[in-house]
Amino acid sequence: MNPSSATVDPAVLRTWIQRARKGDIGSYQSIYDSYARKVLNFIYRMVHSPEEAEDLTQETFVVVYQKLRTLKETDKFEAWFFRIARNFVYQKFRKRAPSAVSLDASDEDGRLVPEPADGRKNPDEAFQSEELEKVISEVIDGLTDKYREVFVLSALQHLSYQEIADIVGRSLPSVKTDIHRARLEVRENVKKYLRV
Repeated sequence: MNPSSATVDPAVLRTWIQRARKGDIGSYQSIYDSYARKVLNFIYRMVHSPEEAEDLTQETFVVVYQKLRTLKETDKFEAWFFRIARNFVYQKFRKRAPSAVSLDASDEDGRLVPEPADGRKNPDEAFQSEELEKVISEVIDGLTDKYREVFVLSALQHLSYQEIADIVGRSLPSVKTDIHRARLEVRENVKKYLRV
């Protein structure tokens, strides 16, 4: 299993944070290895550009390293971390309007972090699975920023409602409502694609 896709044990994370605060580069590298893919995927879903997502991910990690000493509650690290990434995304949007992205603009090389194809599938099944992933990706990209952000944090990053509320700075009921609406919209639009 890719370490960046696994959930980090809270005790291990606390140790890494404590050591990284004291300048231990190895512990900071462990944090980076565990969270780089998550934040890269989140940012990419928001900006639709692999290059910008890479840049903003690096900027996020620089700030995380610089401000790690200011983090009071290590058990809220992930929410704090995603809030920093989110701030970079919105700063970028404020500097210039995001460019419009066509539905088939998920790069030719596949998604930013493609999942390996399941070798047990026959070519027909593999193709259908790939097509479905592409459709879902396009549907998610078509959500409004408000819905896409909470949907990605919930469905793809598997964060709790409370963590998402902390990240986006909104009330828990508001976040729950938006996630519910986003899920319905995704489900409906995927059905439309599949009926074509």
